[in-house]
Amino acid sequence: MKQDERILSPEVIKEPGWRGYASDSLLAISGVALVTGVIAAAHLYPRIPSISLTYLLVIITLASARGRYAAILAALLASFSFDFFIAPPLYTFGFTRMEDLLDPLVFLAAAILTGSLTSALRRRVEQAKSRERETRLLSEQAQELACLQERQRLARELHDSVSQTLYGISLGAHTAREALESDPGEAIAPLEYVIALAEAGLAEMRALIFELRPESLATEGLITALTKQVVVLRTRYKLTVEAQLGEEPALSLERKHALYRIAQEALHNIVKHAQASTVLLQLDRQDDELVLEVRDDGRGFDPTVPFPGHLGLRSIQERAARLGGICSIESTPTQGTRLHVRIPAHGEPVPPEEVSERQR
Repeated sequence: MKQDERILSPEVIKEPGWRGYASDSLLAISGVALVTGVIAAAHLYPRIPSISLTYLLVIITLASARGRYAAILAALLASFSFDFFIAPPLYTFGFTRMEDLLDPLVFLAAAILTGSLTSALRRRVEQAKSRERETRLLSEQAQELACLQERQRLARELHDSVSQTLYGISLGAHTAREALESDPGEAIAPLEYVIALAEAGLAEMRALIFELRPESLATEGLITALTKQVVVLRTRYKLTVEAQLGEEPALSLERKHALYRIAQEALHNIVKHAQASTVLLQLDRQDDELVLEVRDDGRGFDPTVPFPGHLGLRSIQERAARLGGICSIESTPTQGTRLHVRIPAHGEPVPPEEVSERQR
């Protein structure tokens, strides 16, 4: 309902027709009367023969501001007023020569043409405003959908990782308590199991909290964020991870966020699809570019054949393209996967339509 209300906003509701015609008539009469009064009082005609063209200013102004009706009415009133009050013989109305029709025809033509052009322009402006409102609405809907999907993903992560970790800690603690009652020496193994699960759960929670607070990139930095992801892979998924991250790069927050999301998506694909045991995460600066490489020794895949993980790879490619960078993916079944992303350290983001054009 709120979305429908935004579309049917009060801006598009026009005032009643009779009020509009009344105000247009009043403006036309006032404008023509003012011009006629000035010309007559100052005796500008016939001293200045072209002074009648002054009426065109009133006609064009009314056509631009009020529309065709006001302009045509002003044109008719201007023709009558000029012939009756200004052009000799005074206070008579009639067209005795063909030349007398020239001014009325010019006035009417100017009113109709200007009014038509103004109406067309107004329609285009209204259409543009309508499209802008629709685009804004679609953008808001896309943001709401993205937030919903992110909440659902975090809920799954909490259920699949932290909840199971806490359940494992609970089981391990009960086992250790039972062992302490019978044989204290047998309690060491379940206690170590509890400690390992607690460390894995802590690392997982830190990573999830970081995702809930992306502004931490500005305070803690990209290297810290990537390090937290590495800790999760090591403690929870028991992967051997070699991290070569170097020093904190001097990047805008937008580029840091994009690089973090790219690395996060790549590591997520490794955990979900690769069945790897070793992972390499490398971030390096080469000249005026940042190079991110993620490599694993998993089962690999054929990049030309669709599979569920390709949606994440497309997201990675789009993020890199928006920053004016390039993304290459090398993979062969049973021989692992290599993701190589190179983006400039500076520059303006590429418009979405240009990104789509490049990817075709």
